[in-house]
Order: sequence, then structure tokens, then C-alpha cells
Amino acid sequence: MEHTTYKLFFSLVLVSHIVIASSTNVECGSFIIHMDKAAIPAPFSTHHSWYTSTLKSLSSEDGNVPTHLYTYKNVMNGFSAVLSKSHLDQLANIPGHIATYPETFGHLHTTHTPTFLGLNKHAGLWPAGSFGSDMIIGIIDSGVWPESKSFNDQGMLPVPRRWRGACESGTEFNSSNCNRKLIGARSFSKAVKQMNLTISLPDDYDSPRDYFGH
Repeated sequence: MEHTTYKLFFSLVLVSHIVIASSTNVECGSFIIHMDKAAIPAPFSTHHSWYTSTLKSLSSEDGNVPTHLYTYKNVMNGFSAVLSKSHLDQLANIPGHIATYPETFGHLHTTHTPTFLGLNKHAGLWPAGSFGSDMIIGIIDSGVWPESKSFNDQGMLPVPRRWRGACESGTEFNSSNCNRKLIGARSFSKAVKQMNLTISLPDDYDSPRDYFGH
């Protein structure tokens, strides 16, 4: 018997690139900026408003205006943005700045997660943890093919009320593609679009759908 009855999945599709050249020949790229949550100045009611205000305060003598992409508040605190070297130098001296990481393309590791993680269904953490029963598992991946048998929700319980995610619509994908097993899916491709890189058929989908078909 397969022990997958109550495991719930949501997929995060991350698409990013590192360097582009603008019309002024100044190199820009998308970067993740790690910030100290506790350093938020008193006038700001939210961290998002602090980050966007910080970006607006940066001088752009090279003609490249910083572009905010995403704000992060769970695993880490900070934001991502398209920035020039001048912007990075200025951010490094702003109170609350911890680190800057250039965004890069990731590499797929496996399609056989239990083996990759060294799990044994007869002993160890997997059976001790009831095979992930009633757990919400987030996967960073190239996307999903919702018609795959892997996402069959037969026998699954209703989506937990504690779930606060989303099933994002896009090319060949909408909320009806999620179910009681694939409870959410989102695509993060703002950096690619800012760099005028094409996300189009037949090589890819501008959505959580994955043309690899897994």
C-alpha cells in the first residue's frame, strides 16, 4: 500500500536570471536582499513599505531605476529586486542590510524524493512520522503537470483550514488544476519578465505548469 493518502503538496516555480545589459550598457541583475526584520524604522507600518521606500531612495545616476520584485517574510526577511552595481553599493550601507545574493538558475536534483532523502518506509523517520500524514509539503520545482497520477487526490481529506496559499492562474493552468492533494501552486517569474526574456510555448509555460511533464 502506498503511504501517500494525507500528504498535501504545493509547488513553487522559481525562475530567475543573473545579469542583463540595459540600453546604457550598465549591467543589472536580479538579487535577493536579506534584511534584519528588527531594524525597521518607526515610521513604517509594514516591512514591504520599508523595502519599497528604500529602493525609491537609491540614486540612479546610471539611468537604471531599481525595480522591486518580491517581498519575503517567512523563511527569511527581505526582498528581491533588479539592481545595478551602484544600487548594491548603496544598499550595503543601509541599516538593516544583512546580505545580498544574486539570483541564479537552479538545477533539478531528483524525481525520486524518498530515495533522494534516504527514507525507508519500513523503519526510521518516515514511518515514525506517519508517512507525512496531514503535513503540508512545499516543493521548489520547475513546475507541475497536474494531470499526472502523482497528484490524484482520491481518498484525500479536505484541504486543511490552516492553508493560506494560492493556486495561481496562468498559461494552461488555473485554480481547477489544484485539488485536495495539489493544494496550491505559484510561479515566480517577474525577474525573467523584467529582463525581457521570453516564457512561451512550446518550451515553457508562463504559469505553474511544467512542460517536462512530471
